[in-house]
Amino acid sequence: MRKLWTTRLRRHQKAQFKYLQLVFNDHFVLALIILAGALLYGYSQLIQQLTPQWWLRPAVAAGLTASLSLGQLAALVEPADATFLLPQTAPFGQFLLRARRYSLLLPGAVLGMAALAVMPLLVVLHIAAWSGTLTLVLALWAFKDADLWLQLLAHYRAFLPRWGRRGLLMGLAFVLLTAGLWWHPAIAMLGAVALNLALRWTVGNHFAPATLDWLGLVAAEDKRMGRLYRFYNLFTDVPGLGGGVRRRKWLDVFLPLVARTPANTWAYLFLRGFLRRTEFLGLTVRLALIGAVVLALVEPVWLVALLALLFVYLVGFQLLPLALAYQEVVFTHLYPLPDAQRTHAFTQLARGVLLLLAGVLALGPLMRGHWLAAGVVLVAGGVAAVGLAQWYFPNRLARPA
Repeated sequence: MRKLWTTRLRRHQKAQFKYLQLVFNDHFVLALIILAGALLYGYSQLIQQLTPQWWLRPAVAAGLTASLSLGQLAALVEPADATFLLPQTAPFGQFLLRARRYSLLLPGAVLGMAALAVMPLLVVLHIAAWSGTLTLVLALWAFKDADLWLQLLAHYRAFLPRWGRRGLLMGLAFVLLTAGLWWHPAIAMLGAVALNLALRWTVGNHFAPATLDWLGLVAAEDKRMGRLYRFYNLFTDVPGLGGGVRRRKWLDVFLPLVARTPANTWAYLFLRGFLRRTEFLGLTVRLALIGAVVLALVEPVWLVALLALLFVYLVGFQLLPLALAYQEVVFTHLYPLPDAQRTHAFTQLARGVLLLLAGVLALGPLMRGHWLAAGVVLVAGGVAAVGLAQWYFPNRLARPA
């Protein structure tokens, strides 16, 4: 089982590194750096205005509890395992224990950064920063370790329904974290460690090989990898995985915006594709909402303008694959239409979507009564939308593939 785990892990990591190199390209990394700087600046301004009110401790505890739900058991099983490894069910438990330990790495790093992000809030709550942060990190790690034990036990048909186990754990974590923020996070750490030790004391009683749900384990791993590959599919083509197409009949009200004439064939096709394909409409809506919230929290006008440009560029960059989405459809090559019409139709759609995005982004500062910032977002976003549609997209599409 050790050799099987090593082989699976090496193959899994190689595949993930390949996709991560495509996801974290130069453009996306630059965007993340700018966005992270803006969020840190806004967070520092918010900290200076906070006072230890009654709602602050439960709110921080709720955020930390939500972060505990991040990270699933990476079992690295394959559909064929349910058949060919069935006689090895008993020793396969060692494989799953290694998978559980591996699954702790990424959530552990995320929880550590979450605890560091809470450090300034501990100062606001009059808690010693370094001791509070250290004990908070240990508490979060202990809770996550217990959570992964429960996820593993769920595949052995253990004593409680899965939702009950995780639900009780998250509820207890919220209570202990809230209590720790009222006095000291050491209270949460002691409670989390005691819970973890109690769970480890009894966990061996539930690893009966005959109770392993092979089909449930394979389905859970397939679902986990499906979520991961759908995220990668936003940035690059993942073999065997598409973004999906949905009817969305309620969006048909936008189709009359384009007349059904031969001159608008490509325009109608791109509009319908944008409304139906989940990787374009869904991404645009999510980034628009996130951008509006971020811009509502930022004060300096220059930073508002910079972030507006950034969000418009990000959405525009992610719209580019739509221009080539129908290249593999043979019927589009039979249309008696000039190729320039396709580029013109796409740039028109992109300009409209990005201008609408700029309007949604402006709602963020407008909700807080920042009229100047809202105007800056409209101007900066409009300039970026027109610039991308009139100059960048035509030049990019004119390059040979």
